[in-house]
Amino acid sequence: MRHLQAISAVILSVPLVGSAANHVFKWAKPPMSDGSRGAQMWELIRDGGLMDWLAVGHLLLGIMLLVPRTRFAAGVMQLPITIGIVAFNVTMFPRGIPLAIGMLVVNLGVVLQPRDLRRLLAPSAE
Repeated sequence: MRHLQAISAVILSVPLVGSAANHVFKWAKPPMSDGSRGAQMWELIRDGGLMDWLAVGHLLLGIMLLVPRTRFAAGVMQLPITIGIVAFNVTMFPRGIPLAIGMLVVNLGVVLQPRDLRRLLAPSAE
């Protein structure tokens, strides 16, 4: 199971670190407006400066996913974000659904680890 978690974490870190690096270095153009609400929202995120903050968050969580000690915590922190990414794509940007579903699958591969879940849910020793 640890191998599955490590592989899932590396795969999940790729779009996170990649999007942060792309935001800085501008290797690939972001989605252009096609008139959809999702594309309009992408423009607002980029033009309004929110993407700067998102890029920092993506980079930090992407790095944390690569470090064995912080991997599970990063996966737990990323899970609601990934669910939001899926919801955004399903409701506003359908062409992003395959990537969003892929991210959700690998995110679950990081957090659905019995030993880590038992430690997270164990009663405190107070």
